[in-house]
Amino acid sequence: MMMAQQVTKTGVVKAVHGSMATAVTKREPECESCKAKGSCEAMGGTGANAKVTAINTANARVGDIVTIGMRSTSLLKASFFIYMVPILALLGGIIVGFLAARILPIQEEIAVGTLAGVGLVGSFVWLKKKAAKMAKSTEFTPEIVAIRPSSQAPTETGNTRR
Repeated sequence: MMMAQQVTKTGVVKAVHGSMATAVTKREPECESCKAKGSCEAMGGTGANAKVTAINTANARVGDIVTIGMRSTSLLKASFFIYMVPILALLGGIIVGFLAARILPIQEEIAVGTLAGVGLVGSFVWLKKKAAKMAKSTEFTPEIVAIRPSSQAPTETGNTRR
């Protein structure tokens, strides 16, 4: 049986709440050029660190250095929803507006603009509801998969000490 690949990150546990733990991870240099960096900041990451709430399957304690993982398929699925759904809804609105202008006695520009806007706003409303469902699903929740020895703590540059 093949295990799903995971995207992993190293962090330090700052709080434990039942089966969940909050860890702080170091923001990577690649984050600065990422176009989606604002969404990470909206989820708790500001400045040089990002705060992650994860399922504490490794039973980590406050101060432990941990490996946080998330299935790459879940990350791809979430990225698809965030980026592609609004684009597809916008394009759908444009097409429906164009067709509606052919059938109904309204100006094409008004029909296209209005329905494209309705499609885009509708996609954001749908995404907000979908995000609430996804947040409750363990499929989209990061997980603490391992406790690392303190000799592998991340340094200021993000490299691990040996």
